[in-house]
Amino acid sequence: MYVFQHTGQLSIEEFHSPFGGKLDPNNRWVLLHKLILWIQLESHYAPQFSAKTGAPAKPFQMAFGALYIQRRLGVTDRETVELITESPYLQFFIGLSGYQPLPPFDASMMVHFRKRIGPELIKVCNAMTKANGIAMIQEMLATCEQEDGMTAEDHKQLAAIEEELGVKPASLDPGSNWGTLILDATCVPDDIPYPVDLRLLAESRDTTEKVIDELFKQLQGKIPRKPRCNSVKAHNLFLVIIKKKKPSREEIREAKRFQLNEISRNLRAIDGMIYCGAELSGLGSQLYRKLLIASEVARQQQEMYNADSRRIDDRIVNLMKPHVRPIVRGKAGKKTEFGAKISISDDNGFVDVDRISWDNYNEANDLITRAEQYKEERGYYPARICADSIYMTSGSKKFCEANKIRVSGRPRKKQVEAEVQTAEQQELFKSDMRKRSVIEGRIGTGKRKYGLDRILTKLVETSRTVITMAFFVMNVEKIMRLLRLLFAIFVSVYILMLGLCTVRCRPALLWAA
Repeated sequence: MYVFQHTGQLSIEEFHSPFGGKLDPNNRWVLLHKLILWIQLESHYAPQFSAKTGAPAKPFQMAFGALYIQRRLGVTDRETVELITESPYLQFFIGLSGYQPLPPFDASMMVHFRKRIGPELIKVCNAMTKANGIAMIQEMLATCEQEDGMTAEDHKQLAAIEEELGVKPASLDPGSNWGTLILDATCVPDDIPYPVDLRLLAESRDTTEKVIDELFKQLQGKIPRKPRCNSVKAHNLFLVIIKKKKPSREEIREAKRFQLNEISRNLRAIDGMIYCGAELSGLGSQLYRKLLIASEVARQQQEMYNADSRRIDDRIVNLMKPHVRPIVRGKAGKKTEFGAKISISDDNGFVDVDRISWDNYNEANDLITRAEQYKEERGYYPARICADSIYMTSGSKKFCEANKIRVSGRPRKKQVEAEVQTAEQQELFKSDMRKRSVIEGRIGTGKRKYGLDRILTKLVETSRTVITMAFFVMNVEKIMRLLRLLFAIFVSVYILMLGLCTVRCRPALLWAA
């Protein structure tokens, strides 16, 4: 059940503090609270709940604010709750009416927040927050330009800030192409150990042995003894091979054969125990899920063993995260990565996640789709698209040429002498390549600062939320940076005007004395 708890946007004056005093209106969390349109977004969040049945759910501001705090500060679920409990500013940010010394929710609720707030809702929040932030910056720009004490350097900074907003000037033709779209793809690694087939088989065997133990408890008195498992011998043989620095190929293959035989025998024993009356429903959801995954791992490994191959479709590399697939990237030092492959785009300075998949795909087909989405959102195509060489397909070039879009990227093949560009065209190409490097910085920032270098969540839907939220935080931080720059310019102009007024009034004060 969900109940609307807000009658209006909470102001800083209404926040009750038992310590006395008031919150600083210039604090970053207070400014961020004004930037996000909580009331409008709550209407997108509420429809997924029942209006009458069930326990009341936590409000949207609390759920979304907690996820934002976690991704912005890079902390765990428990640490997020601790920080919110200790800070009145964070409690104001998540919508509490006053400071409370007790945790507003349990750390386990963070998992439910990630399930309820998916990528689609985050994209809606991103669009609304971006529009609201641009409107606030434009209003401040108009206010600053009317001040009398503005210097040439201040006007130059204001023009740079206005350019970073990515808003098409009103003087241009509404239907003409405008703006820059930058495309790229990367892999977001999951938090799993490096997949070794022998270790994966050992974990699968251990899972089947746990299932046999649980099913035997259901058959006490119905069967004479528990089916035999060579758990000690199999584990010792696994340790012998895994501890060797460089085991031979024959030793690894023999160890795999032994583990596969043990898993096969355990699965037959499980079938026999089910025939005798045991029920898999008594295993619990987690153990039953691991049993299904382990049986599929055994099937895949047996097929690769018979074919003496190392490749199979939809290969499982981790029992806890069976959705993770090997992504062959060919990067320096990391030829293969294990995690989600994402396609992102830099839309005039704001980053969007266009595609998330744990199966490898060719991102070359994303250029036309993203350009059409750009037009659907704005009403016109971008003036230029900067992308890597993989996007430079013949279909993409024809599409850009037909819609008068300048596409810049290194060609897939070396140019012949007849296609040699002029000096002006070469300089334009270099400029576009420098512009394309911006998105590489966005990827690096997301991995170093916002946790995209290691995804800790276990489910597909929660991992999607974490990835999308990281780029939302990145966009909000850009808006906050521009607001801080404008505030600094406004303060400097105000101080300068105050200083001039003091200098002009000083002779009159001396005369009066």
